[in-house]
Amino acid sequence: MARDIKIETRLPDPPEVVWRALTDPDALRAWLMPIEGFAPAVGNRFRLTAKPMPGWDGVIHGEVLEVDEYRLLSYRWQGTQMKRPTTVTWTLTPTDGGGTRLRLDHTGFTGVGGAILRLMHQGGWRKFLRRHLPGHLPGQRDHPVDSEHTPE
Repeated sequence: MARDIKIETRLPDPPEVVWRALTDPDALRAWLMPIEGFAPAVGNRFRLTAKPMPGWDGVIHGEVLEVDEYRLLSYRWQGTQMKRPTTVTWTLTPTDGGGTRLRLDHTGFTGVGGAILRLMHQGGWRKFLRRHLPGHLPGQRDHPVDSEHTPE
């Protein structure tokens, strides 16, 4: 059973615009969740907060692992109840017509607990990428072209 999350979507905005949505703290607060201390710099530590749920206090600790401006952003992702950190990687690829193919890879879910966490995260990521992010990109507001694909 695959335990990694892979989601791809096409956006009409250029990689520079999508990059800003992934790296600007104000933009991240608008479409993802409140964030403290984020900067797209290797080694930068940050914290995301969401509404607590049963079994989770709503806090995610992160550390930026890799940055290739307008192309790739990777960070460690660990909720306070997660036994092991996972890795979130965003890959941006320019498309014909000036848009962006955005790919999310969330890896590192292990064991039975990892399988459960994967299911929970996958639903959340799909919601954020299908509903939340597009509403905060200029090209999506007027011309939605999302063709979300989730390889299993």
